[in-house]
Amino acid sequence: MDSRDSLLSDALLRELIAVGQVDVLVAVPTLDNAASVGRVVGAVQEAFARYFPRDRALLFNSDGGSTDGTPDIVRSCGPADADTVLTSHVLRTMHRISVPYHGLPGRAAALRLVFAAADLLQARAVAVVDPDVHGTTPERIAALLAPAARHDVDLVVPAYPRNPDDGLLVSQLVRPLVRAAYGYRLAEPLAVEFGCSGRFAAHCGALDGWETDVGRDGVDLWLKTAALAEGVRVAEVGLGRLETAARSRPAIADILQQVVGALFGCLEVHADAWLGRAGSEPLPRLGDAPPLPAPVHAPEPRDVSDDFRHALHDLDPLLGKILEPAIRAALHQAAGVQPVRVEDGLWVATVCEFAAAWHRRAMRRDHLIRALTPLYLCRAASFLNELADLPSPGAGASRLEALGLEYERAKAHLVERWTRVE
Repeated sequence: MDSRDSLLSDALLRELIAVGQVDVLVAVPTLDNAASVGRVVGAVQEAFARYFPRDRALLFNSDGGSTDGTPDIVRSCGPADADTVLTSHVLRTMHRISVPYHGLPGRAAALRLVFAAADLLQARAVAVVDPDVHGTTPERIAALLAPAARHDVDLVVPAYPRNPDDGLLVSQLVRPLVRAAYGYRLAEPLAVEFGCSGRFAAHCGALDGWETDVGRDGVDLWLKTAALAEGVRVAEVGLGRLETAARSRPAIADILQQVVGALFGCLEVHADAWLGRAGSEPLPRLGDAPPLPAPVHAPEPRDVSDDFRHALHDLDPLLGKILEPAIRAALHQAAGVQPVRVEDGLWVATVCEFAAAWHRRAMRRDHLIRALTPLYLCRAASFLNELADLPSPGAGASRLEALGLEYERAKAHLVERWTRVE
């Protein structure tokens, strides 16, 4: 029995065999999404009918143990018979399966089950949509699915219109570090919506690493960076603004533990691929870029000088194990200025030092990332203060590009520190 078969219960195997081969598969991983999943299922059905009428189609719901009736809504939404043809224009039967996944709860287990099902059914293209995203439309689903279904694209990643003060962890750390390391300007490394070819789904399902911390805690970033490392064809598609349902959010320290730990873990897994790369190139962009949303408000200036000084004082013994003396001294010098300005070069050098220290296990990795948290918060405040001083909203995009180039210039420093034998 191969690993794919071991993921599929006997009951699910019987359902998949009854469906037979499909052309397109849209997966909707869920966990307590009763408030929104009906609308998403309707959009998937309409996408099949409107944009893929000649294709054998499956809506596949992998549920993580919902207690609010989500799977019942998936099964009952729309026609009473899931195999009913929705409109007179549909030339193929649409299928629908809702199944719980087993093992450790989490998104990684849901995606692994999706890939196993897509591989068994020999799906030509797969899209994964997020039931928490507001405004999921048939057009949005088709935009993720069509490039893999009709063109030679292996991974389709959304690009959302963002203002410069939106998603600071992405813009200040994740996106530019992925750009510098892997050599591609991927706008949304953490996006949970994506499309892919059947061959890429099968490849991902067979990857080692699903049981590792990176695979479990950072699966979306891991899969995207694997694609960049391995040179498969990746393209971006412009989607509308990302708006998600309100859910309780973890504390910022916990978010950094998961996201930054996964990012540094991806660098470690793919080191052979990225250490020798230099520069960056844009990814192909499909479709028209949606307009930027109007800024809700101008960033509020904040003086975090006292917070920064106190954090540096408290962290100084740890920072001595992480940072080179010159970078550590430069941080202390920046903390003496009001308001604090953590300049691009200093911030990027700090991130590179933390990544290398994480790699060489300078201390417990969770302690290391926790030490980065107050430095990130000060850099975020510094960047927002700088945005408030810019002459026009359009200047923010130029600032983000300048930051990306600074990360590229620091690549040699990262490589030297990463590979140094101590």
